Amino acid sequence: MHFPVQLVLLPGLGTDGRLFVPQAAEFEGLMVPSWIEPCRRESLPDYAARMAEALSPRPARPLVLGGVSLGGMIAYEMARHLEPDALVLIATCRTREGLARYRPLAPLARRLPLAAISMAQRISPIAAGWFSACPVEIGRSVIEMFRQADPRLVRWALAALLDWQPSDLPKSPIFQIHGRLDRVIPARRVRADQVITTGGHLINLTHPVEVNRFIADALKTVKIPTV
Repeated sequence: MHFPVQLVLLPGLGTDGRLFVPQAAEFEGLMVPSWIEPCRRESLPDYAARMAEALSPRPARPLVLGGVSLGGMIAYEMARHLEPDALVLIATCRTREGLARYRPLAPLARRLPLAAISMAQRISPIAAGWFSACPVEIGRSVIEMFRQADPRLVRWALAALLDWQPSDLPKSPIFQIHGRLDRVIPARRVRADQVITTGGHLINLTHPVEVNRFIADALKTVKIPTV
């Protein structure tokens, strides 16, 4: 599907561009930035500012920015710098309420050794089913991405997420979709415009038709400048 709008999506924690295979097949020219290396004890907003600056090539205009889970939170912060025409948030949150259940773990996350992250990457198949019930092939793909992720980035993200103080709402219109069965970020703790009744945390993979339609509807709201 072709829209005269640049779509930029950021993947979730421990994943990469492979997370958006269903979206890349639907949206021509989809841009999925690579993660940059975090600085020691860098905040989520500061990291997002560097991500916005590091985007290469610079995204064209009009621009729709978005992301899944961690990627959605970083996209939310990047919106202050990129001022996209719309912001699409998928299985994520934009307030501290969405991550409230994990706040007591913040002190532990700040001191987590890399060896613990590496161990988590090795045993990830055991925990995968808890996070989101999904077809075996999807689960294998996500596990493979997590195992290949930079443990330093994962460790930084865990601490930064739990310390996150979200910035004020950006000027960009926000479109948010969530899964009612999401165990990572409970649907009751977010303000979603659309809730997929049978969806878990990986809705862009398990429910690509609904999510792609949601993204397309957001793209259609963008005004295309006339020459």
